[in-house]
Amino acid sequence: MATRNDNTVTINQPAAKVHEAFNNPDYWSYIVANLSPEPGEVNDFSHNDGTAVATLFEVLPLEILPEAVRAMISQALKVKRVLTIGALDGNNAQIDYTADVKGTPVDFNGTIALSGDDATSTLSYSNEVSVNIPFMGPAIEPKVAEALGELFTNEGALTEKWISENI
Repeated sequence: MATRNDNTVTINQPAAKVHEAFNNPDYWSYIVANLSPEPGEVNDFSHNDGTAVATLFEVLPLEILPEAVRAMISQALKVKRVLTIGALDGNNAQIDYTADVKGTPVDFNGTIALSGDDATSTLSYSNEVSVNIPFMGPAIEPKVAEALGELFTNEGALTEKWISENI
């Protein structure tokens, strides 16, 4: 069974600039270098006709994880996150993502609806978190989902900063 949750992140940049950032490999390099105290890497990036696919290898240190998760693991989590960024249609685009936490029974995926205008953008996340541990998984999933919300908020702040400095 999976836990579903929604998050909304507002970025004080136009939707077109947010989409432009999402289609730039330098943006993703910045995100993986700054989202977590331990830097990750862009494993692969491809761009074609306004769409892009970014494959990120990220590291989530124990201290940013929910206490219930920290009690069960002994080291930072290595996450493979793949984002597929759809083409911009007006001020809207859809991003699909999957994430697999290496060596754990945790994975998450979802969609991100990018919308906005000439001043601000909204990223509306619809997430699904699965923790495949009998009896304990359903209790841990909401905590992981909450941590994801914080992570997405931090990523939004980094996105706003990167755009203001680079686009």
